[in-house]
Amino acid sequence: MDLLLSIFPFEQDWYAARVPKLRVEFVGHPMVERFDNVERKGAAAPLLLLPGSRKAELERHLPVMLAALKLLKNDAPNLTARMVLPDAALAELAKQLGAPADLEIQIGDLPAALACADVAIASTGTVTMECAFFGVPTVALYKTSWLTYQIGKRIVTVKHLAMPNLLAGEEIFPEFIQDAATPQAIANTAFDLLCDEMKRGQIKAKLAEVVAGLGGLGANQRAAEAILGLLR
Repeated sequence: MDLLLSIFPFEQDWYAARVPKLRVEFVGHPMVERFDNVERKGAAAPLLLLPGSRKAELERHLPVMLAALKLLKNDAPNLTARMVLPDAALAELAKQLGAPADLEIQIGDLPAALACADVAIASTGTVTMECAFFGVPTVALYKTSWLTYQIGKRIVTVKHLAMPNLLAGEEIFPEFIQDAATPQAIANTAFDLLCDEMKRGQIKAKLAEVVAGLGGLGANQRAAEAILGLLR
């Protein structure tokens, strides 16, 4: 390999310590440019459910999220929630898994939904970076099979799974992994965030610092220049 283009700032040092002869250039995250001009539109939904973009993720995460939503509505009957999924097939699966009729299911256009959300409940994955970009305080969860989890926890050495937490070096987004991902725990944490505007503001400030470290606009241009420089 002649050149590795990095989208996260810590990757350059990680590779330098392990493969010092490899040329690694941090070009920044393309997400910054992709979402730069997203405008708020449509009705606000204070709570977003983001269970994942694959069938297996939906089957693992959605039942927990729906149970948490039911608990939240016991305490806040007027709470408006929306779930965003990437396609109609997953939307149909969500209904089969018990999504209630009063839960709006939006297909696509996640940025627009994040632009008018107060809090999200999301799977740990790429979507947590999108939540971070839009400054949405998020309760992150992850569940997998028992065997995969047993293997994974013996291999994974990082303290967090959500990338914004890894970038910040602290738990900005509360994480609930495997057995800890219970409806009650998730509902309690989400309710606290929904009720505490000051706490949401503190989280937003920390997320802004994380996003500021992603390289700013122009990642695609910097990537192209790095490749051209290699060819020259």
